[in-house]
This record gives sequence, C-alpha cells and structure tokens, in this order.
Amino acid sequence: MSSADPDLLVETENWFVHIGIPHFIDDFTASEDVWTRTVGFLSFVFVAQLILTFGDVGGWAQVGVFMAGLVIVVGAIVTVNRLRGRPNFARPNDIGPAELALFVFIPPVLALLGGHNTLREFLWIVALNILVLILTYVVVSWGLFAMARWGLSTMWSHLTQVVQLLGSILPLMLLFSAFLFLNAEIWQVVNDFPIELFSIVLGALALIALSFLTGAMTGSIKQLRFFEHWDEVCKELVNTPLADCDTSTFPGTPEHVPLGRAAQTNVTLRLVVGLAVQVLLVTTLIFGFYVVFGMLTVREETMIQWTTLEKGPESDAVTLFSFSLAGHQIILTKLHLIASGFVAAFSGLQFAVSLVTDESYTEEFVADSNAEMRSALAVRAAYLQLARSS
Repeated sequence: MSSADPDLLVETENWFVHIGIPHFIDDFTASEDVWTRTVGFLSFVFVAQLILTFGDVGGWAQVGVFMAGLVIVVGAIVTVNRLRGRPNFARPNDIGPAELALFVFIPPVLALLGGHNTLREFLWIVALNILVLILTYVVVSWGLFAMARWGLSTMWSHLTQVVQLLGSILPLMLLFSAFLFLNAEIWQVVNDFPIELFSIVLGALALIALSFLTGAMTGSIKQLRFFEHWDEVCKELVNTPLADCDTSTFPGTPEHVPLGRAAQTNVTLRLVVGLAVQVLLVTTLIFGFYVVFGMLTVREETMIQWTTLEKGPESDAVTLFSFSLAGHQIILTKLHLIASGFVAAFSGLQFAVSLVTDESYTEEFVADSNAEMRSALAVRAAYLQLARSS
C-alpha cells in the first residue's frame, strides 16, 4: 500500500473538525489538536487582560508598568520557546503546560505591578483564566461551535418538513393536549407556579428527552459503523476529502470502524445535537401555536374565573401585551406563556420519543442525519488506513 499524502490527511482532519467530530482524528491530543486551534482566541483574551491591567495606572507610571510587563511577557515567551527547542519568537506547533501556565499566571502577576496587590484579586484572576481554559477546551475539543453551526443550518432545511408534519399531527395533538390546555386546573397550577420551579421542570423534561435520544443513538452507531467490505466504504466517500481514495489497495475488511471512547462520545453527541435541534424546532412551533390559541380562547374573564386573579391592578401586573380584535380585547399574560410552555414541553418530549420509535418519523427526520454520519464513519475508516500507512 502506497504512503498517504500528508496534505490529504491534514485536509481530512480539518474536515472532521469542520463537521463537529474532531475526535475522529487519529492520535487526538490536546496539545496538538485543541490548544493550537485556540491560539488566536487565547491571545486576544491575554492581551485584553493586559490592557485592562495597564489602564488602571496613570501618567509615567503607566509607561513604566507597560515596559515592565512587556519585558516579563517577552522574556517568558522566549524562555518557554528555548526550553521547548523552538526559535525565540516562533508560534508553537503544540501547546503544553508551560504555555498554558503563561496564560494563567502572567496577567495576575502584571496586575500586582498595576496596583492590584491583594492576594484575593490575584487568585480571582487565576481562577478566571483557568475557567476560560476549561470552557475553551470543552468547546474546541468536542467541536461545539461546529455542531451549533451545523444545527442552525439544518434547522432551516427541516423547517418545511416540520411544518408539513405539524399539519398531519395537529388534529391528534389537539385531541390529547388541547383538553389539558383548556382546563381550569392547569391554569390554577401555572398561576401558582414560580418561574424557578417551572425552569426546573422544563430542564428535567429536556434532560429526559436528551437521555432517550442518547440511548437510541448509541445503539444506532453500532449499525452505522459496520461495513462488510471496502467497496461499501468507497461508495460513502463521495463529496468528502477522500472521494478519490483507492480503497481497493486496503488489506482485509473494514468491519467495525475503530472508535475510542472519546470518538464514540463525539459521534453520539453529534447525532444527538442534530435530533435535539429538530425537537427544539417542533417544541417552539407548538409553543407559538398555543400562545396564539390561548390568547383567543382564554381571555381575561375566563382566567379570573379559573384562578385567584382579580380584575384590576393584580391582573394588569401579569398582562404583557394587549390589543383589540373584532371589538374584543385580547391580552397576552405570563400565564399564557407558562401554560403554553408546559404543554409544548410535553409535546416536545413525545416528539423526541417518536423520532426513534416511529418508523415514519425515523425515515423523515433521522435518516438524513444517519446517512451523513455513516459517510463520516467511512471517511474515518479510510483515513485510519492512510494514516497508519504513512
């Protein structure tokens, strides 16, 4: 088998990052595959902290602090580069503990020169920089920005499908949920429902839906990653960086594409995000429907009869918007939003379950996502063969 083109491998690895599965990169490491991609952002945060530090000192003292800080920063960078065997001012091709320590400790040290001479302020800046590193690692390591970008782009493509779906399931949805929505007890509940507890309930329902989708996708991946022969892999490489790859020279059979724990988690997260976007879209549309439906059906007089609200200042306090329609006063209140959100959340949970249990839903909304991920798994199989032959 001929050796692989290094540029092709790099292009494939960048493709993995672009579609939100960076852990598909062979020998994925934080020093080479995570921190090197954050140099621009971390440099911006670093410089911003230095500017804020120097800005607290006025006059010639500011010049002195700036020069001292510049000497410390340049000296630290040169020292680390020399210890790592790099040219004095070279941009690092891998970032380890020494470079990260510079990011964490240099700003608080310079803050001491800038007049922030309390231990508490020093520790706060250190803690803030560590938090920035943790969040940056999570976002970049798991390709969260790429997933979000992909999710937003697919949301529009699925909007037409979702609208058509709602047209077909709306009568059934009304049969089960409209009775709940137009019930005095539910409005009494939401009237006494603190926003904090309501948020906890919504979070719990979202967690249940995500847990269900995660379990379902974990099982699907076992089927998606299995290829009987390399010709099957080759068919999936169309429109990928390895479209021209000759898989006929690869030995053996691909069978199950190798996935470590991190790669398995990454691909599961990628699939779950795709489904979660669709669930969120359906939930939002149902929420909007019930807000409008509630404004027209549950008017102020009805709400007062169903709850402990009284006409007057207390009722006005929960009114967010009002207008006149056909000679009738239509109001939007906090209770409309909470009741609609309550019903929409349960409807979204039902839709999440249907996505992976109902064959018609699966064919309509999950098949495209699975096909895209099977293509990515085929690229992973061919990429590993090329990487290990180079």
